Amino acid sequence: MSELIPMSENATFDLIMRQADILASSTIIPAAYRRKAADIVAAGLAGRTYGWDVMTSLRQFHVIEGTASLKPESMLGLVRQAGHSVTVELGPGIAVAKGKRVDTGDEHSASFTMVDAQAAGLAGKRNWQQYEDAMLTWRAVAKLCRVLFPDVVLGAGYVPEELGAEVAEDGDIVDAEIVNGSNDDEMPIIEAKHAVLDAVGGDVDVAATLWADKMGDAVPTRSAVAGVIEELASVSSEDAD
Repeated sequence: MSELIPMSENATFDLIMRQADILASSTIIPAAYRRKAADIVAAGLAGRTYGWDVMTSLRQFHVIEGTASLKPESMLGLVRQAGHSVTVELGPGIAVAKGKRVDTGDEHSASFTMVDAQAAGLAGKRNWQQYEDAMLTWRAVAKLCRVLFPDVVLGAGYVPEELGAEVAEDGDIVDAEIVNGSNDDEMPIIEAKHAVLDAVGGDVDVAATLWADKMGDAVPTRSAVAGVIEELASVSSEDAD
């Protein structure tokens, strides 16, 4: 039996490019990647670091407002796959994640409480009210991984919720299906924020201020986001004159 020959970097990149062109028009990929072939390529290349194919990368890896994030289940899985130990202890209103490295024996613990959630403006959200234990667990796990296992998460030690995404019990982004909702003009919040961020040249602070001023807490729509971007373009044109 002949051995499989690893693909060259160029061949791998070309394959991901072809996959991205097809997947960008799919409705079964996360909403943040729809119609964004370049982002799919970026995610696919980033996922190779963790040994993932493109489809796995799209579901586990997200870049939100310029910062890489991993689903918490994926983060925990990568750490355990590397041979390290992680346990989680739950108590009333608190989760404590404890970890031990298999190579050095270093240990660390990180906690997240409902007091922390309240301070972060999370406690009143529906997912926190319905899935308190899970939400606490994933935030504690993320804190642990950033400190004890940075070589495993490789700069993606934030879960999507920490970067502003709405998530479900398993840490997956929940607004992915809004694009197929009752209002065809509705837009997934992550996709909308990316559009505004791109419009201001990637300046996170400007994008956040603009979002708060123009969008607020309303459900984003494609027409509203397009209006904001058009207004930005008009202001930029006037400044240029």
